[in-house]
Amino acid sequence: MPAAPAPDRRRERSRRTRARVVEAATELLVEHGYLATTIEAVAERAGVAVQTVYYVFGTKRAVLAAVLDASIAGDAEPVAVAERPWFDALATEPDAATAIEHLVAASITILARVAPVYEVVRRAAADADVGALLAQNRAGRRADQRRLTELLASGGHLRPGLDVDTAADIVYALVNEEVFQLLTVDCAWPLDRYRAWATDLMRHQLTDGDDS
Repeated sequence: MPAAPAPDRRRERSRRTRARVVEAATELLVEHGYLATTIEAVAERAGVAVQTVYYVFGTKRAVLAAVLDASIAGDAEPVAVAERPWFDALATEPDAATAIEHLVAASITILARVAPVYEVVRRAAADADVGALLAQNRAGRRADQRRLTELLASGGHLRPGLDVDTAADIVYALVNEEVFQLLTVDCAWPLDRYRAWATDLMRHQLTDGDDS
């Protein structure tokens, strides 16, 4: 088999390096917090030069943003949540109850990954750059959940009289890092219990709640 072209090899090396840095930064940020985590420590754990981290990311805030993005998406690939396959699956689901189950299950999978990193961001939000990142994250989640709600509406799944704006507000209020942390950490709920609670509540809030 012929060797890959040099530009392709460089891109693959760059992708692997970025993924190693994001993984190392995630571990350190969750272990020690934003203020105590240095670029030097991230570089050492990732096995790369400090200059490499600065070259790829530029700033510590950019490293944190990449960690947050990866925790939401589930990998370091530059593919938005709304472009992931489960979005398309939700759009084509004909049954309202099943659509709600898919929405909640996918959302909780994301929340379980992102909650520890979100807590790092929240605690460091007094820093203006990190505070802006937190606001950006919340706005992005709200926008994604609005698109999910529009998919439910286009499938005819919302109960009569419920407009998309109100439905999107309900999703935003029920499926978020704060509620997830309150129930799974403070109240020690297992994920299955949280999923069942959120699914039942969302189904009754957004659909007609008919079990038949």
